[in-house]
Amino acid sequence: MTRRSSPKFVAAGVALVAAVALSGCVTTSGAGGANTSGTDADGPAVIQSRFTDEAKGGVPDLIAAFEAAGGGDIELNSVASETYRQQLPTFLTSQTPPDGYTWFAGEATRSFANEGLLLDVSDVWDESLSDFPSALKKLSQDASGNEVFVPTNYYWWGVYYRVSEFERLGVEVPTTWEEFLDVSAKIKDQGVTPITIGLSDNAWLASAWFDYLDIRINGGAYHLDLLAGKHSFEDQEVKDVFAAWTELLPYFDPSALGVSFTQSVSDLSQGKAAMMLSGSYVQGSVPEDVLPDIGFFQFPTIDPSIPRAEEAPTDGFMAAATSSRPKVIKEFMAFAASPEGEKIILKANGDSVLAANPNTDIELGPLAQQGKEMLESADQLTQFFNRDAGDEVQPSADAALTQFFSDPDKIDEILATWQAEATKARESK
Repeated sequence: MTRRSSPKFVAAGVALVAAVALSGCVTTSGAGGANTSGTDADGPAVIQSRFTDEAKGGVPDLIAAFEAAGGGDIELNSVASETYRQQLPTFLTSQTPPDGYTWFAGEATRSFANEGLLLDVSDVWDESLSDFPSALKKLSQDASGNEVFVPTNYYWWGVYYRVSEFERLGVEVPTTWEEFLDVSAKIKDQGVTPITIGLSDNAWLASAWFDYLDIRINGGAYHLDLLAGKHSFEDQEVKDVFAAWTELLPYFDPSALGVSFTQSVSDLSQGKAAMMLSGSYVQGSVPEDVLPDIGFFQFPTIDPSIPRAEEAPTDGFMAAATSSRPKVIKEFMAFAASPEGEKIILKANGDSVLAANPNTDIELGPLAQQGKEMLESADQLTQFFNRDAGDEVQPSADAALTQFFSDPDKIDEILATWQAEATKARESK
């Protein structure tokens, strides 16, 4: 997709923007110092993006299609992801903040909304997003139940493997914890590393294992309350998580703390390692000639009585409460979440994300179709650790979980420190 959208996107976009404007979903109510005059300030609306690679995220093409549809002028500012994360609070609290932001659903957005920093976009939901799944709507709300986020796409997590390697090793996809342990043992016995994980440059990847073990053992509701600070990391339930993880620990790459994400993907691709728990983004790092041989399976069941939750990190847009151009930024957010807008986003991201809008008609590849069916059949959707706990808690998780890899016998001490550091981080926010 070039910066200029195809005629069908432009035509559809014109219709959508016109419908949005006529529907009244561009009202300018908002918290804080929001523009309530009913007229946007002069000049383009500014969108701050964490995507520095123009091809990634599809934001430039999305803006081009929106502008071609007559939806108003948009100026795009892109900042490197980690810098963006650090500067986001400053953006939102500045005297003249950017109007819109690429960001994540769940607690990652809710924490800003609860400080009164985000524009209420409930009218966009009422008029344009009524068909969206209730799970995504809940992830887009503040503590009072008002919508402050517009989701555009989400993705799945799974245990990735090479189909031909499983066949060569004589193992089948496990569905239960006992089968997972058995498969891992058989793989190790043949001189292959069962599980790879690249922690040297991405310590946060360990949180994926914690998340999945917790939602499989204690359930999604407990997990979300834990990450919200309503339970302690010293709870027996959390110790149960690490007891199970300790059973599996001998099957992880013993050099995990010194292996990069790139190396772990290479090890999986070359058959040096058999399995890797990852988000679907890993597909973009697998060599093209290997990708057709890549599959994934759902994280195995540990307690059959626990309702099945799945991680579904959700991306989209939010807007500043003090935006001086709330009308055009709401129109843009509605367009981004429309089937036409989401096709642009999905095309930019390949076969590794799913459309939040259920009315988006696009052909999915086999992995994306499998991911879609897995998430749609889940009893509950959660986010990744930092999206549910808040960014301020992630460093304490990184420290605790990487220490667990090197000193699993010190789990009580590790959990006590984790709880103290997480509490301190929440209180200092």
